[in-house]
Amino acid sequence: MRIERVSSSHLNVSEKLRGLNGGFTWSDLFTRSKRVIRLKVRAEEIDFTRAEVFIGDINKKTKGAFAELTVEHLVHILYADFLLHIRENLSERKETKDSVTMEDTVKSLQQKRLFYFPRQRSGEAVNQFAAPKMWALMEVQFLRENVKRGEVFLYDAEATFPPFQMEVDELISILFVDFIAQLRRGNQQVLINGLIDRFLSHDFD
Repeated sequence: MRIERVSSSHLNVSEKLRGLNGGFTWSDLFTRSKRVIRLKVRAEEIDFTRAEVFIGDINKKTKGAFAELTVEHLVHILYADFLLHIRENLSERKETKDSVTMEDTVKSLQQKRLFYFPRQRSGEAVNQFAAPKMWALMEVQFLRENVKRGEVFLYDAEATFPPFQMEVDELISILFVDFIAQLRRGNQQVLINGLIDRFLSHDFD
């Protein structure tokens, strides 16, 4: 049923995709540089390739309704979903099953950063048998106001837990590689349905 609903609204999907990253219009000709910020998402090369394959699978399931969807759009959806979750569910105490505390969020981000982007400490032995990671950077355009939302959240997190420090581009990179890790574990159908629901329910204006 979900796939039929998406297939019948290609135009709506296309419009929402164009609005995700502050798509160019003629009225933006002289103000575009003030409205957008370019950030670099870090992941392994294979992660970006796996995301492209995932997008292809989405289009097979939806009969091409997401033909204009790109990896860049996927990054935007994941970031918007994180900001929405924080805005609606962040609380001082765990009051409901959906509520999340600042402490839980900070710990989760720290653990994921350590797992996905481990930093070699001075004097630490290098594992000669581990395959080297092939890192890549993808430049993504974000609306300035959306970047500011992430900056405000990270500022509050750093103020509450002083040892914690993180930039917005690092946060977005963690969200992306964590999603790809879920995909690699074989949750493809669940992730496709979840992504479509998130995309259709979000207001990206």
